[in-house]
Amino acid sequence: MPKVEFHFDFGSPNAYLAHLVIPEIEQRTGAKFEYVPVLLGGVYKLTGNRSPAESLADIKNKPDYERLETARFLTRHGITRFRQNPFFPVNTLTIMRGAIAAQTLGVCERYVDEIYRHMWSEPKKLDDPAVLRAALRESGFDADRFADLVQDAGVKAQLLDNTERSVARGTFGSPTFFVGDEIFFGKDRLRDVEEMILATPSRRLETLNVMLKRFERPDEVRTFERGKFEIVRIGGMTIGRATYEPGWRWSLHVGSATGTSSCPVEHVGIVISGRATAAMDDGTISELHPGDVFHIAPGHDSWVVGDEPYVSLHFLGADHYADHP
Repeated sequence: MPKVEFHFDFGSPNAYLAHLVIPEIEQRTGAKFEYVPVLLGGVYKLTGNRSPAESLADIKNKPDYERLETARFLTRHGITRFRQNPFFPVNTLTIMRGAIAAQTLGVCERYVDEIYRHMWSEPKKLDDPAVLRAALRESGFDADRFADLVQDAGVKAQLLDNTERSVARGTFGSPTFFVGDEIFFGKDRLRDVEEMILATPSRRLETLNVMLKRFERPDEVRTFERGKFEIVRIGGMTIGRATYEPGWRWSLHVGSATGTSSCPVEHVGIVISGRATAAMDDGTISELHPGDVFHIAPGHDSWVVGDEPYVSLHFLGADHYADHP
């Protein structure tokens, strides 16, 4: 298995979106991404680069296209936990030093999740010391301990060293990924990152093994009123089995948890038993029957038809379906 690295700065929204997708790739490939904190301001200074907010400011059409691509990425991956930070740009020096400190304390994974939440899911002005302290305490961290560590000479030196080494290997922005010595830039290159991981000889040999699983012992079960969604992860795929009782409706029993009436997830699957509808946002309604192989685009409602439970298998969309934070 090759070494896979994610060089990140909390100030990049695209790095945050990549962070949300990385677990899917880890599940499909068996790889574990190593998170490497770098200071994006330092990267820009060393390379002569500028942030997209600066470099695209006077370019006609490109900022609009970038927003379109972000919307497509959110839809493709079923991401609902993203908001533009109204305090952007935020100076990330302290929170990136905090990531180094978190590594020394053995809490880096949780720290990254929480700081990303405070930056891009529930946006805050994290370069305000009082706001940062409150956010750390809310997340269950020792804010005083972190305040001391971010001033530690060793922590400062490590962040600088990470940044300089990353630039020496080719980094010019964030998110940057390395698979072995191969570099990839941008959240839209995650597919290429996954292909590179799967293309390694050691990974190909591993796929020759036989693995058997059953839905009677799923890897995960997502439950909601009048239904459940059982997850099995195998062979680089996430497969889901949906079971809905008569009277179940997506907008009422799943979407209500996030305040949405339309499912944002794309589905490919097959109906095992029972009947249900696929009611698109444009008003088109299709009825699904046992044996039907279906593709349903994002933007729809669904409900069980009749008095028989509905069961279907999902081969696309299972990662994010009914996966509420």
